[in-house]
Order: sequence, then structure tokens, then C-alpha cells
Amino acid sequence: MSWQQAIDEVLQEAKGEFGVAVTHLESGMTVGHQADQLFQMASVFKIPIIVTLMRDVEAGKIRLDQRIPLRYEERVPGSGVLQELDSGAELTVKDLAMLMTIVSDNYATDMVINLVGLGNIEKHMRELGLESIYLPQTCWQLLNRCVGMEDPSPSPAGFAEYERREETGDYQLLFDVGAPTTENNVATPADLNRLLSMVAKKEILSAASCDLILDILRRQQYNSRLPLLLPPGTRVAHKTGTVNGVVNDAGIIYLPEGKGQIAISVLSRKVEEKQEAERTIAKVARAVYELAMGGV
Repeated sequence: MSWQQAIDEVLQEAKGEFGVAVTHLESGMTVGHQADQLFQMASVFKIPIIVTLMRDVEAGKIRLDQRIPLRYEERVPGSGVLQELDSGAELTVKDLAMLMTIVSDNYATDMVINLVGLGNIEKHMRELGLESIYLPQTCWQLLNRCVGMEDPSPSPAGFAEYERREETGDYQLLFDVGAPTTENNVATPADLNRLLSMVAKKEILSAASCDLILDILRRQQYNSRLPLLLPPGTRVAHKTGTVNGVVNDAGIIYLPEGKGQIAISVLSRKVEEKQEAERTIAKVARAVYELAMGGV
């Protein structure tokens, strides 16, 4: 069975729509499914953010050890822990990048976005030749859309209203956050996978910066998708993403026995059951892993 056949077989039974891009980095073999269609990235958009952050660190615009204070009025809801901490606590930029990635902290993410500039992330993707990665929204703005709000920036009143709407379900959607439109934070699986491949092969940034990004991605604490059905101990550097009917994961699978590395991006939309979608992602990863171990 070919890699393409294996992916197609898994997705035949999947509920929802999936886009997949897979590349064996050493051989260059690439396969996919709807790989050139746009999908909402959800928190997978934190990969382009950390790449842009490290670009600015190398340029001397930002230091990883500089400390940024938490401010009550700037809190962002959703995943993460910083929203629960007292105002005034200071974290290093590296701390923020770590939290943004390994526990998908939304407040940490928007703090990093404020440092690099929202528009500069998409601009940097174009500089890298990635024409299909769009990031027009902060976490705050994306979450607002999920509950029918349009507040452009955080505030204590907005935070409270978001939590009220999410808890009660008392809202009407103004936007479809999963729609494949460039007004959302979208990418093609193919371009997202190219970005991962560039980092893994150290084709952008310095080797040290790429190693730091990959080290942070390997510390990911949400492992119910790409790594779920892989043999225990398999190293995976990855970033998950979830919002409304979107369940995603993208990263690098490190094969044992000198078999190389696999860049894999699995994005979805119109998912009705999160755990089922997670297992679909895990099945795609396992199918590719098993074929790679049998001989690329």
C-alpha cells in the first residue's frame, strides 16, 4: 500500500472534512489530501507566530530574556493559565513562547503577537514564500468571533461577557470561524507543512533558533492526536489547535532506526465529535509511520 492509499483509506471513514500534507524530509516524498485547500488553523497558528518571534530575536528587536508584565485589563480567555495569575507578574519572552506552545496559552500568544506585530507574521510568511498562510486575528479576536462578539481588543468587561456567553450559550454567531476565507486564520496543509519542513531542515533562521522551536514543540502537553497511536517513546514535535468544529495537529514525527523525519499537518472542519476527529488524526499518523518504518 502506498502512503497516498493509506491516507485515503483512513479518511474514507472519517466524519468531517480533513486536509492532510505529509513529507518525508530526507527523501522529499510528499503526499496529501486536500492539501492545497484553506482550513482554519485554530491554535496551530502559533507555529507561524513562534517562527516570526525567533526571526525578530535574531534581528535583535526582541530578547528572549526580557520580561513582560501581566496586565489585568489585557487578559485573554480560553486555553492556558496566565489569565488566572495576578496582574503584575512578569514572564520572559521565552516563557511566553513556551506557554503559547505547550499549553496553548491564549494570553501568552497575544502578548507575543503584540511584540512582533500582527501584520508582520503574515508578511514574514510571504517572505518565506508561503502564500497561503493568513493570520489576520489575535486569539482575542478569534475567540470573540466564536461567541458572536466583535470587540477588537481585550477589556475586563469583554472578558466577563465572553465567559458569560460561553457558559450560557446565549449568543448568535456573526461569523463562521471555520470557513475557508482569508478573513479567518487559515492556511493550506501544504504551506503549513512547508514551514515545518523549513524549520526541521534548518533552512530558515539559525540552527540554534530552529532547535529551540523544535525543542518547545516537543514539550507539547496535548498528545491525544498525532502521537496517540504511535509506539511509546516516539518523539513528536507538534502543535494542536481546536475551535468550534475544527480539530487540528501539525508537527514533526522523528522515526527511529535512522529512518528520518516526517512533517505532517492535519487540519479539519465541520467536525461534530472532537475525540473521533482526534483518532482520525492519530490514525493518519500511525498509517504513515508504519509505512515509513517498512521502508520509505
